[in-house]
Amino acid sequence: MATESRQEKSKKLGKFWQLHLDKWAESGLSQSEYCRRHNLSRHRFSYWKARIKPKNLPIELAQVPSEALNIGSSVLKLNFPQGVQVEIPDGFSQETLEKVLATLRRM
Repeated sequence: MATESRQEKSKKLGKFWQLHLDKWAESGLSQSEYCRRHNLSRHRFSYWKARIKPKNLPIELAQVPSEALNIGSSVLKLNFPQGVQVEIPDGFSQETLEKVLATLRRM
């Protein structure tokens, strides 16, 4: 009986997690809730999400209260998880906004 190589095991694990990442993306659930419902480790889920970098994962947006915005500022700063920050200067073009949104969709 041949034993499974490390590469084969890693490939199987990758397929397992890819399947769950795809199902999660379609579920509309938060990552924590999906993991809880499927008895998955949130830490392992995050690890494989970063390792595989699947497409079409849901983007979580938060509404910013108007009082939290610095209206006098000439730069709009958007802060995202994992330390990602996008700064959009006052008067930016629609083309620039479309490029920013397209980039965020691919994350």
